[in-house]
Amino acid sequence: MKQCIWIALGWTALFFVAGAAANDSIARVGAGGLTLLKTDQIQMVQEELQISPGSVKVHYRFLNETGQDIKTTVAFPMPPYGFNPGFSESRLNEGPLESFRISVGGHEIPTKMSRVALVGSLDVTQQLRKVGLSDKQIFETFGDCRGADDGGTVICGIADEKRAEIVRYTGNSSWQVAETAYWEQVFPARKEIEVSHEYQPFVGRSYAYSGIPGDAKESCMDHGTQSAIAKNIDSLKAKGGDAVVSLDVVEYILGTGRNWKGPIKDFKLILKKDSPNQIVSLCFPGKAKRTSASTIEFAHSDFVPQDKIIVYFYTVATEVLAPPDER
Repeated sequence: MKQCIWIALGWTALFFVAGAAANDSIARVGAGGLTLLKTDQIQMVQEELQISPGSVKVHYRFLNETGQDIKTTVAFPMPPYGFNPGFSESRLNEGPLESFRISVGGHEIPTKMSRVALVGSLDVTQQLRKVGLSDKQIFETFGDCRGADDGGTVICGIADEKRAEIVRYTGNSSWQVAETAYWEQVFPARKEIEVSHEYQPFVGRSYAYSGIPGDAKESCMDHGTQSAIAKNIDSLKAKGGDAVVSLDVVEYILGTGRNWKGPIKDFKLILKKDSPNQIVSLCFPGKAKRTSASTIEFAHSDFVPQDKIIVYFYTVATEVLAPPDER
């Protein structure tokens, strides 16, 4: 990911592209990697999705409606990510699945991971290996990190003489990496099983000293949300201090939930704010219910999931907030 500077309308925003995650989905492992499948035999009876700036937690109940056990591969795909010089040194090139944990029936299980290098939607992993790049160079440098070592002849472990050949496959000598966690799962005949997982998401970060960062259309920001943010800004300025609007963006892919049989019988979305003063905006159907000072919930029966959820978490403070994992 590349760092971008936006300067417009009298305010400056420093923005890092957000990462996303996805619902579990039936999959298979083949020569070309993981391929998501659709099933008409297993129903997602319940999904409870909890999103906060620092974590995503999901709890499912699945029902095998057939008279036979079904053993299959289940996958959890993540969207592509790349080198981001804006991350702290401790998370410089940390993949999104490094914090991924899953349990079935209350017991944590191991998962395997598939990784591919992508330029757009094109898998260039094998081409990069033919050039002679190691897995570490492919999956941890992305060909795009800044700074040089070894007298300027090597950047992120990739020598200059290799770069021309890399450009033939990538176009600009950089790429992204997509990760997918997968595991073998048995769904017992006519029985339910419970699956839970959690991880620390990549979070989009931006801030503004004047105005409101982010895309009002993407977050479906209404007049009430704008007024709430403006009120907090005016309150801080009235006390003689600066007012900085920090924005954390978390994206979660829901569309793969349509790979299971029928709609999700019982769906709940829980948004957990870092503090009661944090303001949330998102595009999602239904009426929100505030269950505590820091918790907002949506509930649906027979829910057909939309492609994705993008949640905007706004905080107005006297200084720019640290990233969620450093707070």
